[in-house]
Amino acid sequence: SRGEIHIIRDMAKVTVSKKTSAIGKAKAALASATATATNLALRKLKKKKGVAEKLEVAVAQAIFDLEIASKELKPELQPLHFVSAKEVIIKRDRKAIVIFVPKRQIAAWHRIYVRLVRELEKKFSGKQILILAQRRWQKTPASIKVHRPIARTRAVVEQSILEDVVYPVDIVGKRTRVKLDGSFHIRVFLDPREKATYENRLSTYSAVYSKITGKNVKFEFPTV
Repeated sequence: SRGEIHIIRDMAKVTVSKKTSAIGKAKAALASATATATNLALRKLKKKKGVAEKLEVAVAQAIFDLEIASKELKPELQPLHFVSAKEVIIKRDRKAIVIFVPKRQIAAWHRIYVRLVRELEKKFSGKQILILAQRRWQKTPASIKVHRPIARTRAVVEQSILEDVVYPVDIVGKRTRVKLDGSFHIRVFLDPREKATYENRLSTYSAVYSKITGKNVKFEFPTV
């Protein structure tokens, strides 16, 4: 009868409405859980100014995930944080991610560097990862009465950046040649024992160092 048809239609509407409501609640719960997880992950980022960029959120999440999942890395990562992350173009089809950390924490990051970078590169589709201390040099004071620590001079800071960029490879030599136009040609020689493992990162070292300091450096492994 028509009455029975109307009843069936009403029951169908109620069922659809309940399903729609349940789906909506599930989506809301998932969104809430995702937001909570993101907020927890962002504790790994302590940026002084501005809003976290998309890349920085992704890096924070990746580090946080490793902290939760890896029993080996968890105690080392818990007290650490980073201050920014930048993407650097190496070649047309290659990019690297540079993670800047507080200078006072760089030794702690170095203790887990190899393991951490290996895991992060898996998460970022093979992009090479570098972890550098955030360093800044001071300009030469206008007055001799103003003291500038040697550690804050440009030459010392650039040398420290150089060592950060190639870590964990040791620098075994450096050659600087001044050209007729006054420009510098710098060659940095790395420990040849690490050639098999790190030779594919030489162009990354050059691009990142140039991006930070404005200086072009050629990294190479000397022939033994």
